Amino acid sequence: MQGMGIWLALIFFVGGVWLVGSTTPAQAAKTTTVKATVTFSGPKTTMLPAGDDKAHMVGLGQRTGEAVFGDGEKAEYSNVFFMDWYRGKSVSIWGYTKMVFKDGSWFFFKWDSKFAGRDEGGKPMFKGTGTLLKGGGLYQGIQGTVKYQKRQLPPSKKHPKGATEAKAEFTYTLP
Repeated sequence: MQGMGIWLALIFFVGGVWLVGSTTPAQAAKTTTVKATVTFSGPKTTMLPAGDDKAHMVGLGQRTGEAVFGDGEKAEYSNVFFMDWYRGKSVSIWGYTKMVFKDGSWFFFKWDSKFAGRDEGGKPMFKGTGTLLKGGGLYQGIQGTVKYQKRQLPPSKKHPKGATEAKAEFTYTLP
């Protein structure tokens, strides 16, 4: 009987090692960080009085453009945004952006930005952050964040009324 106990212990030990060794631990999703420069423009923002003070305005707008990523890949850019502006005191802007790549893959995010001072030419600059909400194609199941700084560009041949340039950094995971 004693010999049988040793064999049973050995069988359980080998079976346990096999069982533990044959299971694959769950792997954490790989975090990816990419940078992009986005240039966009659009029609004049629709502004309305907020109603509490002559200096307080609210606005709604839409912009389109192009994002160029660090690896040279490009995406069509479109956004809608909302603005709360108290002339001479503060401004906050928030909205939603969609980027669509040539293969049809896309991602969509919500963002918020605040006034961050003026550049050398006196033009306003903004800093912001956002949350990646969803995606399709290669970006199905995307989760992550974006941070950016944007500034106004002077008129050019491509953008006769000027444009906005954003330097963005996206950090995300995919399932």
